[in-house]
Amino acid sequence: MASVDVHVDWGLPGLRAMSGFPVLVVVDVLSFCTAADLAVARGARVLPMRSRYDATPEGVVLAWARHRERWSLSPSSLLMLTAGVRLGLPSPNGATLCAAASGSTVFAGCLRNADAVAEAAARVGGPVGVVAGGERRDDELRPAIEDLLGAGAIVSALSGRRSPEAELAAAAFRSVRDDISSLLADCESGRELAEMGFAHDVALAAEVNSSRTAPVLRDGFLEAA
Repeated sequence: MASVDVHVDWGLPGLRAMSGFPVLVVVDVLSFCTAADLAVARGARVLPMRSRYDATPEGVVLAWARHRERWSLSPSSLLMLTAGVRLGLPSPNGATLCAAASGSTVFAGCLRNADAVAEAAARVGGPVGVVAGGERRDDELRPAIEDLLGAGAIVSALSGRRSPEAELAAAAFRSVRDDISSLLADCESGRELAEMGFAHDVALAAEVNSSRTAPVLRDGFLEAA
């Protein structure tokens, strides 16, 4: 049987299970990886941080938790980000996974940059592990459909033999490709953000392949591949 080239797993346990893969793609659609895509596309470098209480290196601007008018985890707050900024971006899901990854080439993937990240990952060579971040509930992992669909979009753009989990993620994405915006708006995470006043962030995250940026982790920072 041919070896498996593309895998999908969830959260920190999945990241650890795929440690040693040449490529890991972290997927956190709402909101870290979408925010990182927008920031890197504007010439910034993003420092993934587990918590805003971690030590912030000199020269790094610490982002707010989520804010409309200040640079923060809200993707729309980064639309006017200045090139050259080194932005510390804390997140319990996507940033934590990026910060925990080692020994692999690590990309931050989302729906916006699915094709670009898949192309960059393919240039490195497989196997490729796609890590769907999920959400946290009572300090435990909650699988999230937005990250399943983000993983599926990236897997769909990768060649090679897929694990059953990867095949299912790709099939899920293909089956709802034309309804992504409404699904993200109506999923649990999307509704939570809308109730907080950040429905516009959900809309930004749903713009499939609107970006040609592939944020890659180099020396601790995400930057353009």
